[in-house]
Amino acid sequence: MKSKAFTLVELLGVIVVLGILAMITVPIVQRTIIDNTNSVYEDQITSFEKAARNYVGQDPFKMTKCQTENCEITLEELQDKGLLPSGDIKNPKTDENFNLKNVVKITYDGNKYTYKYDTSQDE
Repeated sequence: MKSKAFTLVELLGVIVVLGILAMITVPIVQRTIIDNTNSVYEDQITSFEKAARNYVGQDPFKMTKCQTENCEITLEELQDKGLLPSGDIKNPKTDENFNLKNVVKITYDGNKYTYKYDTSQDE
């Protein structure tokens, strides 16, 4: 009598193949997720720095003040000026909101401005 069912060996073979595929694909997917999260975070930081650059460029008084002393601007001030979206801004690394009291530091070295968001504020 011939059976039309799978044998135990065939089922175990399928399970082994699926296990090997999972061992290969899961780390690749996890690495891709981490890389994309880091990329989104870096883009977010760049947008903070660009907003600070626009803020200084719009305000001549602020521009001359930052030439003689180091300036800081909070994310909240950038939101109030309409340079960042209103409401909470989510940190993709922690899934929590950025603290709107965090600052972008603005320095002038004699011929150009530098805008730097200190990422240690997010820890």
